[in-house]
Amino acid sequence: MPTYEQGDVAVVKNDGLSLPILTTDFSQNPLLLTSFIRLHKVFLLNESLIIKKSTAITSAFHQQLVSKIIALFQ
Repeated sequence: MPTYEQGDVAVVKNDGLSLPILTTDFSQNPLLLTSFIRLHKVFLLNESLIIKKSTAITSAFHQQLVSKIIALFQ
């Protein structure tokens, strides 16, 4: 498995299914690595499996995410 350092940029397929999470999309401290949401790989997770909350996204980014997922089904 490759190792990444802060500031490294991951290579993501240019297929329209990757939504980058920018530092301005966080309402709390941003993640240390550049991150993307793969819109077609969203899954449900039982709350009991979550150890702690690291950060949170803004409501504007949440709405953008919801809109893009809905657009996949249209």
